[in-house]
Amino acid sequence: MSRFAIIGAGHAGTLAAAGLMNLGHEVTFYSDRTAQSILDDGPPTGIAYLFNQSVEAERRMGVDTFEDRAPAGDGIHLFFLPKTGTQLVQVGAPLEGHTGYAVDVRLKSANRLEQLEKGGAKVVVQPVDPDRLDEIAAANDLTLVSTGRGPTAELFERNPVRSVYDAPQRHLGMLLFTGVALDGTAFPNRLPGLTPVAFNFYGDVGEFFYVPFYHKTAGPCWSLLFEAKANGPLDRFRDIGSRDEMFATCRQLLQEFAPWDWESMKTMEPIADDPHSWLRGQFPPTVRAPVGRTSSGHLVMSLGDTSYAFDPVGGQGANCGSRQAASYVDAIALRPEGPFDEAWMLETAESFHEAHGGPAYEFNNVLLEPLDAAGKLAIISAFSDPAMAAAFFQSFDEPHRYFPWLKDRVAGKEFVSQVTGRPWWTVYGRGMARIARGQLRQKVRGRHFVYDDAV
Repeated sequence: MSRFAIIGAGHAGTLAAAGLMNLGHEVTFYSDRTAQSILDDGPPTGIAYLFNQSVEAERRMGVDTFEDRAPAGDGIHLFFLPKTGTQLVQVGAPLEGHTGYAVDVRLKSANRLEQLEKGGAKVVVQPVDPDRLDEIAAANDLTLVSTGRGPTAELFERNPVRSVYDAPQRHLGMLLFTGVALDGTAFPNRLPGLTPVAFNFYGDVGEFFYVPFYHKTAGPCWSLLFEAKANGPLDRFRDIGSRDEMFATCRQLLQEFAPWDWESMKTMEPIADDPHSWLRGQFPPTVRAPVGRTSSGHLVMSLGDTSYAFDPVGGQGANCGSRQAASYVDAIALRPEGPFDEAWMLETAESFHEAHGGPAYEFNNVLLEPLDAAGKLAIISAFSDPAMAAAFFQSFDEPHRYFPWLKDRVAGKEFVSQVTGRPWWTVYGRGMARIARGQLRQKVRGRHFVYDDAV
């Protein structure tokens, strides 16, 4: 068996460590905090909703998925406004075999650190700077760096072609809250009977969405994430300094920008025993090189947020990290004695990028931009036809399925016909007719998206 070191106690690092330990390898895991400190002393690192295939990756790695306790996000629903005030499209679909769960990463990390210690891995609680990483890499057959940001992550060069963006695309505000039902009754205007991941997209100001969530102490609850375009009317999070400020700001924004959801959200309450149940920030989406070199020339390999830093708009970050960790463990299982040299690292990383990391990143970037002609065809056709809606939303679990039809209008037309069994123009035309009726309704009644009209 081989010796492995993993740096970083987040989602991907802990999963890879557990998977390698369960294969019988010698694993040393480095965390800058104890399990109890991770659980008690900091905010969640994001929503981390995992679709079914990512949950399956966790099962294979032998960790607790919490799916017997966490509320299932069993559908996706979207309200789309090309600009604030213009209520255009509402569309949704059940996830069926792609259903997933969002579990507090603080809870997962703490749980897995305890599992590692009980299972025979060595857990070292200490900060790891580049000099210490040099020593660690010298002593192990392979060292995986999953710290996300900071000096160790900077050993891996940013890929300027794959990264696309060199600046943050959204200013983020996240809140966890209770007080809203999780039994399929919360959103009678969004897939009634289901507990969906529920999006509001505005072409001019940004996005926000609700996700069923499992909190470390409160258990089943909800998360809310705002994605504000810089200096727009949603961009109100930069100076927030407490949970209560975040809670008040989120409530105000919901009343202003989503009156169709307010009847559902007006009973929301902050999580009383967790002052850290919120988050704000910004960062540029980034793809980094899979291989870095320490000061003495030892090779180290990137993992998770160190490899791919996703904007959360498409819910791909934690999913990518889970699958990357499992993919790397699977590759090691085929070559348990190594060597894990640069050629192996590059081949393993590129294979994952082609299969999942690249499509996930491209899909996520599509959601950050205004809809192009192919995107409009897809959304309007999904508005028209349930089969197309299911194909669109269930592909969140398998982002490679979005291409080429989400970026190529000719391929999109073929895809719509294939999925619906009807000529694409009839599906698209029906969607356009529904949009026209909605616009008339908004003109006459003052709004199209109403609380008692479900999709």
